[in-house]
Parts: sequence; C-alpha cells; structure tokens
Amino acid sequence: MKGPLRALIVEDEQDDCDLLVRELRNQGYELDYIRVDTAEAMEAALDTRSWDIVFSDWGMPRFSAIGALTVLQKKAIDLPFIIVSGTIGEETAVEALRSGAHDFLLKRQLVRLVPAVERELREAKFRRERHKMQEQLMISDRMASVGILAAGVAHEINNPLAAVLANLDMAVRDLIEVSADLPETPALRDLRDELRDARDATDRIRNIVRDLKLFSRSDDEVRTSVDIPRVLESTLRMACNEIRHRAKLVKNLQPVPRVEANESRLGQVFLNLVINAAQAIPEGRADTNQIRVATSIGAGGRVVVEIGDTGSGMSPDVLKRLFTPFFTTKSIGVGTGLGLSICYRIVNEVGGEITVESSVGVGSTFRVHLPPATRVIEGQRDVRPSAAPPIRRGRILLIDDEPLITSTVRRALGHEHEVTAFHRAHDALASIVGGERFDTILCDLMMPEMTGMDLYAELKHVAPDQSEKMIFLTGGAFTSRARTFLDEVPNLRLEKPFDARMLRALVNERVK
Repeated sequence: MKGPLRALIVEDEQDDCDLLVRELRNQGYELDYIRVDTAEAMEAALDTRSWDIVFSDWGMPRFSAIGALTVLQKKAIDLPFIIVSGTIGEETAVEALRSGAHDFLLKRQLVRLVPAVERELREAKFRRERHKMQEQLMISDRMASVGILAAGVAHEINNPLAAVLANLDMAVRDLIEVSADLPETPALRDLRDELRDARDATDRIRNIVRDLKLFSRSDDEVRTSVDIPRVLESTLRMACNEIRHRAKLVKNLQPVPRVEANESRLGQVFLNLVINAAQAIPEGRADTNQIRVATSIGAGGRVVVEIGDTGSGMSPDVLKRLFTPFFTTKSIGVGTGLGLSICYRIVNEVGGEITVESSVGVGSTFRVHLPPATRVIEGQRDVRPSAAPPIRRGRILLIDDEPLITSTVRRALGHEHEVTAFHRAHDALASIVGGERFDTILCDLMMPEMTGMDLYAELKHVAPDQSEKMIFLTGGAFTSRARTFLDEVPNLRLEKPFDARMLRALVNERVK
C-alpha cells in the first residue's frame, strides 16, 4: 500500500474520473477524492478541505486546466498539478507547463501516472520545507535586526533620560529647601505636584526603556539567577496596551525561589503567553474578561507561572498541535506559528515544562513549571545604597562623552565633592598618569575612541589602585565584549538612567 492520497479531480466526465481513480487505487493508493467541473466548485473544495494533489482535464465545456491553475494560484496554494487529457499536443503541453502545471499525461496512456504522482508529492514536500526554512530565516534575521535596533535606541535614550531624571530629583530637592521658610500657597503646592508628576512619568519611561533592553538582549546563552516576579512585572508593562482594551488584569505574584535561566529568554516566553492570552479575547469587553497572572510553588519545589484568560479557548485538535512549529490559528500576517514552539524549546532547555488547559468558549490557562536555582549566580551588579552624608569632601572623576551627563553629575555631586569631568577617556588617562588621584571614578562603558573597558585595562597597568575605584555607567551593554567584561570585572556598575539620590548615596559610601 502506498498510503492515503487526497485528490481534487477537475473533470467533467464521470467515466474519465473513474478511470483515473481506478488506476490510482490499483497502484495501492487509499484515495479520497472530489470531482469538480467549475471554478466555483473548485474554490469551495479548496476552502473546505486540504488536498495533496490536483488532477485536471485540459478542456471542458465550462472550465479548463488553465482556469483551474488560475484558481489555485489566486489562493496561493502550492499543490502538485497534473494535467490528464484525452489529447494534448506539444504546443499545448508547453503552454500548460509555462502556466504552472507540473506534468501532463494522456488518459489512455497512464503508465507514467504513479511515478509522476510520487515525484510531484516529493517535490511538493521539498518546496514546503524549503519555504518554512526561508520563512524561519527571515523571521530570525528580522528579530535580530529589531533586537540590535532596540538595544541601540535604548542606549541613546538613556543618556538624556538620565539627565532628566537626575535634574528632576535635584529640582524637587531644591524646591523643598528654598520653600522651607515660605508660606504654603496653592501655587507652591501646584509646583510641587507638577514636579512630582513629571518625576513619576519619567520613572514610567525608565521602566519602558529597561524593559526594551531586557527583551532586546542577544546573550541568550548567559544564565543568571532570575527573579520571576520582576520579569513578569516587566512583561506586563510591555503588554499593557494589548491587555487594557480586552480584559482586566488580575495579578497574584507570590514570592517564589529564583530560577537559573536566561532572563531575556524567559521574558520572551512570558510576553508571548500574555499577548496570546490578550489576543484570544475580542476588544471592547474589558470589564467582563480577565487575564490572570500568578506565581506559586508547585510539586517538588518547582516555580509555577500561570497565565490564564477568559478568551475563545481551543479545541482538542488545536491543543494537540499547539507547540508544532508553523502551526497557527491566527490569520495571515498576524501569526507565524513559531511563538509557542520557541517558548516550548526555551522552557525545555532550562529543565522546565509548559502545560495547558483549554475549553472552547471558556478560555485557556498556560502553566510554566521551572526548577528553582540550585546555586547563586551573579548577574548585573546593580546598586541600591542607602542615603548617608559624606564623611569628607572627596575627589570624583567623571568620564562620559555626553555633555548632558557630565553637567548633571557635576550639579548632583558638586555641593559635597570636587568633581573633575572629561568627555574623552584619553584625557582622563593622561590626568592619572600625570599623578592625579581620585576617590571614585565614574566612567561610561561605551565611548568613541577609547571605551571604559579600554581605560580600565590601561589603569590596571599604570595605576591599579585607580582601576579598583572605577564604577561603570552604562545605558545597556549591547555588545558581547561589553557583556563579558561586566561579568568578569569585580567593579560596580550603575545603570542609566539613574536618579540623583542613588548617585549621591553611592559616591558618599565610597568616599572614606
């Protein structure tokens, strides 16, 4: 037996159709077929079922092989198309092949029928696989390009954003100081409220930029101890616009152990599941629908992340194919069919699993089960020092190619410390080689000509005591060299955008 074959036969004569069916069945095919003889009937057959192959007569009273090819091409369906005709000349055969037919046979000479069918089925399978590979490569290239662009944009935003954030902090501080002896007035209250609202809005921008950096990192193999609730909060901020018009968000993020994984990869998983949950709910009834996001500790101490919705749900047939690459229930241009298969692979690679429950018309619940981290893995060295006055007036060296940053840091630290600023690392190096010494060196990581990494390497040779005093300011380590460097050096780093209070507290702790 050669196996099942679903054939759409375009033929106006039942006897000729029977001849073809009998030959295929005699050769071992389990044939499932429909005969059509008009464009409308062919379109209906293509819309309601999937087919393996199309056989078509050349000329019919109400239809033709060229017409059948046109229907197939308009629907962008790639199926083997074999013409089986009573008579066909050489010129006609050439015309048929040029129009898109894959082969042609004579009805009374079907000796080539089975070899032609087997060949065209193999070729069709090869075309489908090649198309999937090309589509996957295009998606990978597009995602890589978007990731690089997002990291670069986040880096560029962080410098002016750091200046805005720090200056707002200083404005609030100065306003409190200058208004201490002034009578309370509506205008003064309004000014304080306006500054605080601007500060809160800037914090929202900072979170968005941090989220952008989180999801655009390309260091997919680097694993750290991941704080699951923090990543989920970041995910929900990114997906809020998808959620707000469709459902109420219900969060129950219980404390759970950290997980050993790549933070960016897990963020990708959660973002995909949350957006899928939102898109399963039609817009316009946000008050009657819910998206639930919860964390808990499951069997064996595993961390469980639950993402549920009250959307359309899925049938058992869909559930069986849910994690199959390129399978999607979304319309063309909306889904690629890769999202859930990628999520499955990411979770599986860290020793976890994804389970799903769903009912049509009720909704779906995805659960991501992750093993807890068995060791402490250092990730980024973010700092959250406590505020304290300086013990003494220190000497601070600032190196940053962005004038906004240097002027802002001077303003933030200048009341308590002596601040020397350079826009070029070469100038800072020359100052230290010339004998200058500093209590703290605040240095941008990524700069033209000489980077903060290059300056650190030079100082390790000429002034190792000064290299130990470096704190790296970074708006996003988006090169492999920068990521490796930050993982290997013991120095602290301060993420841009930082606020003035954090900066002052950090420097004051370091000045002894």
